[in-house]
Amino acid sequence: MEFVALSHILLRTLKWQGYTVLRSVSPLNSTNPTWYAEKIPIEQLMDLDSDEIARRSVPLQETHYLIIQDALENIREEDLIGQVFLGVI
Repeated sequence: MEFVALSHILLRTLKWQGYTVLRSVSPLNSTNPTWYAEKIPIEQLMDLDSDEIARRSVPLQETHYLIIQDALENIREEDLIGQVFLGVI
């Protein structure tokens, strides 16, 4: 288990392994957020009333999601920030 800097290479690897999103409870203004890779169907993530999203939420913590495909297509390498926690992936 380790933390790895967020990068396009890491995002491509996670996508290849079936991960769809990164989840963080770090404040939005954090300069080094912590991300956790998850396999959530995009359709469920886009459903704002999703029971799945509610189940994953923790009271008093605002959860933020980064869609891996969207990040690969729309975020420049130098604009990716944070560390991704890699357990056994």
